[in-house]
Amino acid sequence: MRFEEQLARLGDLEHPPAHAELRALSDLGPETLKVFWAAWRQFPAERRLDILRELDDLAEDNLDLDFRPVFRTCLSDADPEVRAAAISGLWEDESEPTMDRLITMLDDEAGVARAAATLALARFAYRCQVGELPPAAGTRLHAALLRIATDPEQPLEVRRRAVEALGYFAGSKEAQAEIGRAYAHSELAMRESALLAMGRSMRPTWYPYIERELKSPSPALRYEAARAVGELGEEGRQLLPTLLPLVDDDDSEIALAAIWALGQVGGPSARRVLERLARSKDDSRRQAADEALDELALDEL
Repeated sequence: MRFEEQLARLGDLEHPPAHAELRALSDLGPETLKVFWAAWRQFPAERRLDILRELDDLAEDNLDLDFRPVFRTCLSDADPEVRAAAISGLWEDESEPTMDRLITMLDDEAGVARAAATLALARFAYRCQVGELPPAAGTRLHAALLRIATDPEQPLEVRRRAVEALGYFAGSKEAQAEIGRAYAHSELAMRESALLAMGRSMRPTWYPYIERELKSPSPALRYEAARAVGELGEEGRQLLPTLLPLVDDDDSEIALAAIWALGQVGGPSARRVLERLARSKDDSRRQAADEALDELALDEL
């Protein structure tokens, strides 16, 4: 079947997108992308969104498929939800040009696209801090995230995601001060993001705050505090006595976050608890414990 015919079938609302047709969108070159884009813009927005979500799922299960050219092209889609889905689909793309493209999308007219771009930029912040991107890229990204985090005109969802990404800039006084302001915010969601950023920064000055929230009456804050301990890795071992009770929390999401954190932190105490949980009758906790033990085994190689 010719590529144009496959595109026509993808746009046919009478039929759900077939895997064979979706696979045809892998590894598109410049000329084929032009054909794709001309046809794509004629599809209804709901159909475009469904296709991008299907491509994302397909790429996750099939490492030989590369839909990044399509996702990059769809960053210019007319529909904000489609643009946001295109950003999510680029989870494998860690190139500097893509980072810069996402930075420009921090000024997208739609909050949903700005939030998706800010969330995606966190992985680039991490790469900057571990030296996988040039210092100049880190400077650009730090400035962009700080601008968004401190802009009162931005929606809360956008600002909180910027705070989370700023957590990786542990050496920045401005970034760390913004995390402190976020923790003191009146909105619970912003305080949740501050906790995640504290873990990412790995600064000892934040450890007492994380420890306090491990015992918080708020389930949301306990969950984020557990994740923050996991972000600390081995440095989080001093918080294990406060983290360990959460593996038996009545809230299963909190328990799973705590189990994941044990796999990141490691150590004899974490291993003993995980081995106990690996015999649990609770399927989700048992599976999470098995995965955490696998993580520990990798670290020990």
